[in-house]
Amino acid sequence: MYEKSTLEIVIEQTNADIENLLQCKLCEDVSLRAFGIASTVQVFDEEDEKSIPAVILNNGDCEYVFSDDDFQAGCYHRINSKTYGTVKGGGNFDKDVETVEMVLIVWGFSNQLKMSNLDFERDVIIPAIPQRAKLVSTDFDSYRVANSEFKGINYIPKPEEFIFSVKYRVQYAFERKCLKKNCS
Repeated sequence: MYEKSTLEIVIEQTNADIENLLQCKLCEDVSLRAFGIASTVQVFDEEDEKSIPAVILNNGDCEYVFSDDDFQAGCYHRINSKTYGTVKGGGNFDKDVETVEMVLIVWGFSNQLKMSNLDFERDVIIPAIPQRAKLVSTDFDSYRVANSEFKGINYIPKPEEFIFSVKYRVQYAFERKCLKKNCS
């Protein structure tokens, strides 16, 4: 049976809490488009090489994760980097520790949500990120955030559209295991 990683649990909890907080804040059902981990996907046209953010499904298909005015808001997570270290464990053994630098990309439509990007970040996004994830910073420059996600594409947000990113860090101990292959 597959056991979810600490990172997957943090992402799922964050997405569920964003939806719950948003419904509570608006006192109505919301149309939220929340994704897990997205990657940069190359898009080729006749002239230039471009890239967009997308979730890559197990069958190889890609799902577009960015702004869609059929929804009031949306978000996805991206891994920026991982680092490894050790901490003192029980007895004479050190434990391996993985630190994952993450970014949560958030978009929404202020006219549909009836709140600004600052309100959305303060009242919905920040409280939704679990305590086990350490908050690092928020970037409210929508043009910079959009252009860091889209390479070779000049993405210009609509006036009522906000985009921001929240950097956070997840750290957890892990065990290095050797998996035995049962060959018959």
